[in-house]
Amino acid sequence: MYPSQALAECIIDSLIAGGIRDFVYCPGSRNAPFAYALARYEALSESPIRVHIRLDERSAAFFALGLTLGEGSGSPAARACVITTSGSAVTHLYPAISEAFYSRLPLVAISADRPAELHGVGASQTMAQKGIFSDHIGGEWDFSSDSAELASVPGRIARALAAAAGHPSGTPGPIHLNCAFRDPLTPSDEAEASNSAQFKENRDGGVEVYPSQIVREPSAEAVVKSDLATVVIAGHGAQDSVLRWAERSRVPVFAEPMVTGVSSEVLIPFQQTLCADSDVVARIGQIVVTGRPTLSRPIQKLLASDKRVIVVSPYAAWTDLHGMASCVVSSLTESDHVDAVIQSSLCEDLSARAQLVARGVDELINSYGDELSEIGVLDALWEDCSHIFLGASNPVRVADLIAGRQGYDPKGNSESDHRGPQQVWSSRGLAGIDGNVSTALGWARALQEAYECPPTVHAVMGDLTFLHDASGLGMPLGEEFPRCRVIVLDDQGGSIFKSLEHGQRASEALYERYFGVAQRADITALAQAYGAKIRRVSSMPELRAILNTEADGLEVLQLSISRPTKDIAFLRSL
Repeated sequence: MYPSQALAECIIDSLIAGGIRDFVYCPGSRNAPFAYALARYEALSESPIRVHIRLDERSAAFFALGLTLGEGSGSPAARACVITTSGSAVTHLYPAISEAFYSRLPLVAISADRPAELHGVGASQTMAQKGIFSDHIGGEWDFSSDSAELASVPGRIARALAAAAGHPSGTPGPIHLNCAFRDPLTPSDEAEASNSAQFKENRDGGVEVYPSQIVREPSAEAVVKSDLATVVIAGHGAQDSVLRWAERSRVPVFAEPMVTGVSSEVLIPFQQTLCADSDVVARIGQIVVTGRPTLSRPIQKLLASDKRVIVVSPYAAWTDLHGMASCVVSSLTESDHVDAVIQSSLCEDLSARAQLVARGVDELINSYGDELSEIGVLDALWEDCSHIFLGASNPVRVADLIAGRQGYDPKGNSESDHRGPQQVWSSRGLAGIDGNVSTALGWARALQEAYECPPTVHAVMGDLTFLHDASGLGMPLGEEFPRCRVIVLDDQGGSIFKSLEHGQRASEALYERYFGVAQRADITALAQAYGAKIRRVSSMPELRAILNTEADGLEVLQLSISRPTKDIAFLRSL
């Protein structure tokens, strides 16, 4: 077996031993040794892996990112990787790696490289790849096809996967494996047995790495001041333990839409509206922050005020945007209790105010009747769908304004049906529109493996977000589309900036040219070209009928709507 093939086989073998099951492969020549290694495993009667072929490296990386989501907001262990050839292909991984880094997702990126003698001499598809992601990865490992290195590969892969899972650092994130292959790049004999089998003992006896535990003793001194009216602000990646503490302690929770599973007893919807109310702000004396709140300007303003702020985070890079935190702890303990009378009064007050906002939201939604609107679409998704992917810009912000409203009957009935999705995801690491289609499809593919009858992922996004990653719809013949419904809110360009200062300062012409940027692309023709099923939806009853069925593979729903700027302003004013 040629050295390059032996290295590729040993790496793939070690990754499988470490728990990687999904390999997203981008065709190329320099990375071809990986193709032959993966093909060996695919040919097995009971293959332990799934291989996904993608042409576009950027979309491939985001698809792999979606695969890491699985059944939760990211697995602590790496289970998916993306493999590219050398040169500019590697740079296309950067957006997804950056998103994974700030979302703390264990994405494994593998790049093929030219050997040392081909660097700096003008060789084709050759660039400096070592250290290319250094500021946004948890570690980088370089491999060469020198046969003397093979014995160390399993141990180094074990270290790499431990770093991706956050062991022992406690902070998961992406890693980079850079593999220099020399010619020949094909197997010497396709019938030859795997050379990596000789390292089985090495793999099986690999070191087990456990995360470091920063645990406060139950009797530790309290950090929560019991005499202050306390709320929890739960952002992207909120800790379940903090949410359970809030439920036990009757502490109201302002949660972003990606945070599910908050008890209806303490969940307070309409956080942007309520936290813009000076009377509400005046009642709050102490704030417990879990996760990474990124969506709401009123929430950020509240966190920048004179309130006592406690950040609960197991990570070294905790969220404290304004530097106002009084203390940072890894967890809350039995010592951290609040005054029951104060909290009961606060919960009742906030619930009553939420009821008033709910009536206004209900009136707004009803005012559209059967006409499609962004707020009506998000409300229907929240009521009828179990797994929701929220595109960046307006959809995630509108969801933040209304998520959880079903638990607040406008008439104030205590028997209101508390409904809502099981899981919600939005790429809030960097909050960009990069790779939203691909991430949603990767998530849907992961759920396909987790369920006998997989649920539909409903991915809702604006037309610009969809067009930015339309190539993510591309899949080769022989691969089935996962069960995913991409709902495109087509308002002829971008509207998020209208709700920001640019909407007030820029002239209409300047706004449309520099911020709105409506496109001439035919969304229907584009989706059809990629083989997706496409429907134009013209009314809310039609949409609701569709949402009450499971998707038949990949479906794209195009909804023509007006820009929701006025709705957002109205909701914030309630």
